[in-house]
Amino acid sequence: MVTKMDYKESTEYVLSIPLFADKLGTDCLNQILDRLGHPERSYPVIHIAGTNGKGSTCAFLSSMLQAAGYRVGMFTSPHLIKINERMQIDEKTITDDEWTEVFEEVMHAVEEAKKDGIAHPSFFEFVFLMAAVYFQKQQVDYAIFETGMGGRLDATNIVQPILTIITSVGMDHMQYLGDTLEKIAFEKAGIMKKDVPALFFDRKDTATQVIVQQAKVVGTPLRLVEKSQYKILKISEKTIDFSLDSGYYRYCELQICKTALYQVENAVLAIEAYEQLLRQKNRVADMDSENESVCRLIDKHIDEIQTGLIRMVWNGRMQCIGSHIYVDGAHNEEAIEAFCHTLEVMFPKEHKILLFAVSKDKDYKTMIRRLSEITFDEIIIVRYEGSRSAEIETVRRTFGQFSKSKITSFDDIRDGFEYAKNHVRNQYLFCVGSLYLVGNLLSLGV
Repeated sequence: MVTKMDYKESTEYVLSIPLFADKLGTDCLNQILDRLGHPERSYPVIHIAGTNGKGSTCAFLSSMLQAAGYRVGMFTSPHLIKINERMQIDEKTITDDEWTEVFEEVMHAVEEAKKDGIAHPSFFEFVFLMAAVYFQKQQVDYAIFETGMGGRLDATNIVQPILTIITSVGMDHMQYLGDTLEKIAFEKAGIMKKDVPALFFDRKDTATQVIVQQAKVVGTPLRLVEKSQYKILKISEKTIDFSLDSGYYRYCELQICKTALYQVENAVLAIEAYEQLLRQKNRVADMDSENESVCRLIDKHIDEIQTGLIRMVWNGRMQCIGSHIYVDGAHNEEAIEAFCHTLEVMFPKEHKILLFAVSKDKDYKTMIRRLSEITFDEIIIVRYEGSRSAEIETVRRTFGQFSKSKITSFDDIRDGFEYAKNHVRNQYLFCVGSLYLVGNLLSLGV
């Protein structure tokens, strides 16, 4: 019998799971889903993997589908402030009461499974099960599931999607996914399914070679999205205008309300995904064909695409949280490169201050070396809350190897941020290095 828990108790329980649980694997997870009636099969699923850009691509696609009148569930990770953020429907997070109700249902299934010798799910598996149930209860028209890490062995890979998307492949989580780009790409490619269309942003590297090869092995119709397909038309502090050439049809002067160049790539990938869903729904052509019927179809739905792009909300990615103050959860080499490129293009002459915190298990030396190519008036190092945060003195010494900027450090993140704000005059303050840093800052109510 499951002991009834309130919201606080149930969240504390879920957050404690990593202390005593390992991954179940597909077979055992399936047995729990059997007891739940396989909720993940009750709605069409879009499955997304990648090193960076997963959440933003999810949010862009969700926003377009909402603009078309669909009810869209979205499962993402990590959360920034509150665990409820991991489950959203039409950009609204699951309420505390809904959370408690779904938790009880999943917990009951878990307890029943344990009687048959099935181990307790891991934290991520448990939350995934809750999301699957929640989306069924809410009768969503589509559900977008983001992998937690990797893809092949991820709990979300148990879904049977109608479309898969791989956003990017970079060096991150190497202790779990492998120490080469090829090994990591293989893990990401694991979400592809036979006869299920897949999209991947082609960077002309070895990751693409692996993705293409695995698509052939699995029997996946793969569409490669390329940078040459879009052109940035205009950049301002709050918006980016671009066009997208998709075969016979050209999207003209589309706009996103974002300040990060990397978001254009995520938007383009989401647009391509939306186009594929339109093709499937209307049965006009296979994913690689470009013909007049496809053009007419896209033309008919262009307002939904534009509205979805403009309305998209995704916190923690070059998010403006105050006058000239931005937070960005760039937490690995690829993300730092994208962040630095944005600063070099969009803020080339502005005076800048960096507030930095990073996890100790990241390759932060490489990240710091790239950041040091940017001229900052001052670099402020802090620790975020939690045991994973890198030691301040170690980070400070590393910056000292590469940067000539003034370096200041604070043990308390609040003190560091207040110091930074007080020193912003005509400068821009960029808080970067970890999503945990972003979450800590947003929880301060800044």
